Amino acid sequence: MGLSIILRLATESDLPLMMAWRSSPVVFAGFYSQTKPLTWQEHLGWWKSRNRDWRCFIIELLEGDILRPVGVLNIGQLESWTPELGLYLGETSLWGRGIGAEALNLALLWLENNGYQATHTTIPKSNKRAMRLFSSAGFEKTGKARVGEIRVERILFKNLTR
Repeated sequence: MGLSIILRLATESDLPLMMAWRSSPVVFAGFYSQTKPLTWQEHLGWWKSRNRDWRCFIIELLEGDILRPVGVLNIGQLESWTPELGLYLGETSLWGRGIGAEALNLALLWLENNGYQATHTTIPKSNKRAMRLFSSAGFEKTGKARVGEIRVERILFKNLTR
């Protein structure tokens, strides 16, 4: 039986759950600059800083007939020909079940369907799990990143013939 995952646009009503996930030391250990749980002001500031060039999706897992939010996927820099992806599963008990890989595949499909030719992300060198995830989805190391990070990129082949 395969996983049933959907991405839905996040709303302000998702902010408390997103803050709880982002404030978990196990989750933020994989982030570049966060070193402590967030305050509500920090989290709300992050949300309000997003503009029309960003999409924030909630990753939902279908369990029986119930959709359960389990993580977040961000697509940013949509004004660029190579938007940036980021994702995390807040439900750490589900790590290793392929949910991140399926969510990443849905994001790649979204980008292709919206006419993008490539995408990228930066990953802290210490986040081996994310490195494996993006590598298995065809991302390759390219370019420079901030100190302690690796930049990876993926060409979206469907768009090369346009």
